[in-house]
Amino acid sequence: MMRQWLAILFLAALTVPAWADLSKENYLRDNRILEEEIRLAGKPQVYFVFDLREKTAYIKARGISLRELRIKDFSRRGGPMAAAAYSLKEKKTFFKPGRETIKPRESKDNDNYKIEALELSDMPSRFTLVFDGGLRISIRPETEGVISGISNLFHSALRLLTRPLAMLWHAVRGKPYCAVDIVLNKNDARTIFWSFSEGSAAVVYHP
Repeated sequence: MMRQWLAILFLAALTVPAWADLSKENYLRDNRILEEEIRLAGKPQVYFVFDLREKTAYIKARGISLRELRIKDFSRRGGPMAAAAYSLKEKKTFFKPGRETIKPRESKDNDNYKIEALELSDMPSRFTLVFDGGLRISIRPETEGVISGISNLFHSALRLLTRPLAMLWHAVRGKPYCAVDIVLNKNDARTIFWSFSEGSAAVVYHP
């Protein structure tokens, strides 16, 4: 019995330094990300924080949270994420929101018409945020009913086919690649699309 306890203590002694090093690495990484967030808070622009540890996303300005969004679920594939702020390059979606185009001098209904403004409900709830540094954050709504369930299943199957190819392509080219899938409430997803514009910055805290 004593030998068994000695063996357990010996194994524990071997693993503690490894866990300590990992904890220290995570601590330093989070500190670097926090420094980036503080730097963003010093600017007038709106920025975004995705805290995957707490399953919460924030829309912030000057360090003040303007909106808090609960992340229903998430997954991550690819290489490590940088402990730095990412800048949005592009928003990709199958159905881009748009308003009706009125040509100059075009008369419509005897000039009595209204130009429809885009509302939150016009925004897509399924899209991909493409950042610099090889980060891609795909947003999708949570399953609510048969139609959304089928759509989510289809897109999940599509990602299973395309993600490995994307990872391989970036690896061959020596480029970083990290894909994060986030599930949100439909209106929260639309809020992200509505609020995010090209050039906006984001930081990501991850486990």
